[in-house]
Amino acid sequence: MTEHAKIVWKNDLETGIKLIDNQHKQFFKLVNRVLDSSIKEDDAKTIMDSFVFLRYYILEHFGVEESSMVEYKYPYFAQHKNRHLYFRKEIDRLESNLKANASPRETAIKLEYLIVNWFMNHIKVEDRKLCKYLLTEVEDSNQKLLGRLKTIVKGFFKVA
Repeated sequence: MTEHAKIVWKNDLETGIKLIDNQHKQFFKLVNRVLDSSIKEDDAKTIMDSFVFLRYYILEHFGVEESSMVEYKYPYFAQHKNRHLYFRKEIDRLESNLKANASPRETAIKLEYLIVNWFMNHIKVEDRKLCKYLLTEVEDSNQKLLGRLKTIVKGFFKVA
C-alpha cells in the first residue's frame, strides 16, 4: 500500500482570526496522522490516541467558537452549535465501534472521511461566516479580538 497524500493548509481556509486558524492548523496535523495510520492494518492504538486528541480539540476549539458566539450574540449560534453536536456524536459513535472490536483500518477510513470532509466544509462555510461576523461585530484589530476571545475562553472553562 502507498501512503496517503497529506492534506495541506491553504490560504482559502483562513478565517481572519489567528487563534481559530491556528487551531484549525493543529487539527490538520491530526488528520495527517490519522491518514498515515489508516494504511496500517492493526493500528488501534494510534486511532484511540486520535480520539483522545479529538476530545481535547473539540473541547478547546468548539469552546472558543461557542463562547464567542454567545458573548457576541451570533445570530446563527443554534445552527452552528448543532453542527458541532453532530461532529461530537459521530466521533463518539466511531470510538464506541472501535472499542467494540471494529476493524482499526475500517474505523480509520471512516474517521478520515469524517474529519476531512466534514471539517473542511465546516471551516469554509460555518467558521468563515462566524469569523466574518466576529470581525465586523467587534470592530477591533485581530490582535484585540484574540485577547478578548482568550478572556472569554478562560471564563467559559473557569480557568484561573
